[in-house]
Amino acid sequence: MHRDANVIGQNVAKFRYQRSWTQDELVGKLQLLGCYMTRDILANIETQRCIVTDKQIEFLAEIFGVKEGCMFPDKRRLNGRMVGLDMKTVTRRPSANRRPRKRARLAHPAKK
Repeated sequence: MHRDANVIGQNVAKFRYQRSWTQDELVGKLQLLGCYMTRDILANIETQRCIVTDKQIEFLAEIFGVKEGCMFPDKRRLNGRMVGLDMKTVTRRPSANRRPRKRARLAHPAKK
């Protein structure tokens, strides 16, 4: 699984640390609400090793007392620059042992 599939893991850990809860305490609170969760699943969510379902996001937001949107990270700002336009396109990696090619000279007609 690619880490981009779980973007809320760091915020889950942050909200849990802010409340001084252990993973077991958070799992117990989620189970009381009816959300199936184990400590291993929570650890995998926090370390972004597994995906989070929309229902789990709802339960986590309710436990932490925040809106679902607060579970997601802030958008990245681009500082007003155009992205990717000033990049040099490289099609081949330069080799340290390679000498530059010499241009072949055009054949001149022999002088008589």
